[in-house]
Amino acid sequence: MTSSVLISGTLTLDTIERGEVMHRDVPGGSALYAAAAARLWMPVQVTGTVGTDFPLDVLDLPQVNHDAVEVLSGPTFRWHARYTDDGAQRITVSRERGVAEGRLPPVGLTSVPRAILLGSTHPHVQRHVLRQWPDVSVVALDSMSHWWANEGVSLRELLPHVHLLFVDDEELNVATDGSGAVDALHALGPAMVVVKHGARGATLHRRGATPITIAACPVARVADTTGAGDAFAGALVALIASGAAPHDDAALRTALRMAAAVAAFVVEGYGIEGLRRLTSAEVEARAQG
Repeated sequence: MTSSVLISGTLTLDTIERGEVMHRDVPGGSALYAAAAARLWMPVQVTGTVGTDFPLDVLDLPQVNHDAVEVLSGPTFRWHARYTDDGAQRITVSRERGVAEGRLPPVGLTSVPRAILLGSTHPHVQRHVLRQWPDVSVVALDSMSHWWANEGVSLRELLPHVHLLFVDDEELNVATDGSGAVDALHALGPAMVVVKHGARGATLHRRGATPITIAACPVARVADTTGAGDAFAGALVALIASGAAPHDDAALRTALRMAAAVAAFVVEGYGIEGLRRLTSAEVEARAQG
């Protein structure tokens, strides 16, 4: 599958609490959100491990191939999060990895993908996927503060092979031992580092170039912020892999705005409901609005 994006990460069933509202068994995970966004611009191959309780039809999206998702007897990885009333802060109540515990996902593609997004999951899974495809044009990595705090050494060992790194403000602080210096991450490998600022937008840092900052898109309502960062990453990787050159300021600014628009559609609903019927034309219109 040439000219495609290979996306690895978690595939989960989530419990989301916000105030008095609770949603159970919402299909989620970093790979699902990223794939649902990236497929708007490039064919996507998803890899991961789920249990027999996972509704695979949620992956039946245009341009998404999920043949490499293995289904094992037992429960899917379950994640339970509790958000503050405004949706801005969350705590993880529990993680039950189910059949994904200790598994390395299948990566048996028939041709080299143009890009790989190593979505947020254990670094040993990210390393496994990366080792199968060492010569991919664009390698992107996303993680979370949990992994930076507990597997920081393993994550840093991956960075010499990464072109594009995603962090949020908290992860940047942990990854740089409190300095918040993006140059410290550039020195480890990635030529591009995107710092996600949540409701305040994002900044793309390129080694030796002026940073590009964009604002978040306004939203009609904030229902659930779960997966917004993963969708942002999936969209941006696909846009860069499909033609937004690292030295082209205008193209990169447009790509960032498009990725921010995708994230806005995510937070207005639960799970990927805001992405299922979304088109690239709708994203472009929102990014320009």
